[in-house]
Amino acid sequence: MDKRLRKTQRILKVQEQLQKMAEWRLASLKRQAIELRNAQEDLIQTLNHDDALHGLFVESTARRLQQLAAQEGQVEQAQSEQGKVVLDRAMQVKRTERIVDTLALEHRRAGEKKDGLALLDRLATKSDASLP
Repeated sequence: MDKRLRKTQRILKVQEQLQKMAEWRLASLKRQAIELRNAQEDLIQTLNHDDALHGLFVESTARRLQQLAAQEGQVEQAQSEQGKVVLDRAMQVKRTERIVDTLALEHRRAGEKKDGLALLDRLATKSDASLP
């Protein structure tokens, strides 16, 4: 097999793995964002319940809500950036796939041409070859 084709196929495999890793990171960020929203909802429900000790924990609960909101903002920004990385990786994979397809076609055509020339040489070297 052509050396360039083999190298390009290896590059394609690496790029596919990098794309999967980027997708996994994006999925992880999405899960993290959901967990932060759920934690905020739980704290808000806790604040809404009437409780005898309710007044003692309002300040700390409010601070925790602010922290969670800040973390959620950071996660959403990271999610946006990771989405761009995933898209970029997917485009790289597609470009490399096209290159591999082109090289494979060229390699196959070169093999067919070589086989055709070898056949013509054999036909031409036969002493009893009859032409149609």
